[in-house]
Amino acid sequence: MRVLSGGVAHVACVIEDDLEGRQTGLAKPQIAALADLAASVLTCKNVNTAEWAVVLPRKIAEKSKERYISRFLSNSLIKPICVMKGFVPILVKTIGANGKVAILMLDQSKICDGFECLMVSLRMGGRAIPIAWTVVKTKGAIGFEIQEPLLDSVKKMMPAGISILLMADRFYGTSAMVDWCQKANWSYRIRLKSNLIFEQEGGEISPEEALKLKLPVLKNARFHNTTIQTNIGILHEPGHPEPWIIAMDCLPSDYKVLDYGLRWGIECLFSDFKSRGFSITKTHLRHEDRIERLILILTIALFWAVSTGMQPIAKSIVSKKKPIAP
Repeated sequence: MRVLSGGVAHVACVIEDDLEGRQTGLAKPQIAALADLAASVLTCKNVNTAEWAVVLPRKIAEKSKERYISRFLSNSLIKPICVMKGFVPILVKTIGANGKVAILMLDQSKICDGFECLMVSLRMGGRAIPIAWTVVKTKGAIGFEIQEPLLDSVKKMMPAGISILLMADRFYGTSAMVDWCQKANWSYRIRLKSNLIFEQEGGEISPEEALKLKLPVLKNARFHNTTIQTNIGILHEPGHPEPWIIAMDCLPSDYKVLDYGLRWGIECLFSDFKSRGFSITKTHLRHEDRIERLILILTIALFWAVSTGMQPIAKSIVSKKKPIAP
């Protein structure tokens, strides 16, 4: 039985009401469970499920609460990417209003020993909200064969007519990633490694060599042994240990290169998930799908933490009362 009074219960009811108004693909009991767990996370501020069980707004024994949490995390019918589809259209339309560009950030981070998370997040209010992610059991980098389906799923979420700008660190500076962005008609600012080889005007050049030659721009540079071309902006500001070498879809300039700084929102996000926030690296979960549902709970909690105080999204009010017969 649910508890409907008290601070945690109040927050859970508000989150539940919001989830019911979105196309999340969740059944009503799953919505209630996700709302209760997100509210518990906001109270405990960590991933310790034993602490969640103490504050979980349910009138059941502690052991039953722990089993309740475990059942949610192991429920294969709860698909995080489907849940986030209910958030993305309104968020993107709100951010993209008045001609603004929706900024997406792609990055990878270690979740716990042996598990890495590849995540796409949406810049919101100067921070980042996860919208799609996949957890892989590996200690190394996650390649394009996994990046591509994740980006494909994000592309399907995006409302028509919205301009998208993808930010990604230098690990993602590959011809395959640039080719994907160009085919998706997304703008991009992707950092490149300095030792990559490009073909331009019949010769070969690396960004490192271009920097030495004081060339701030490489136009229509082609990735070595491919047909994929991109513009590259190069900027090394005084006091910075490394230059920014940024592949982009537009004509490069210093200002366009500095757009890459918008990517730091995802670094704040990972900090919120880790040492400065929920301490996800301390989780004892050892199954990829369960960790993905854990991230879903944290994401809903983070969404409410970030969105608190923002202008609410207008909703149309539909009367549920039956019309009076004339």
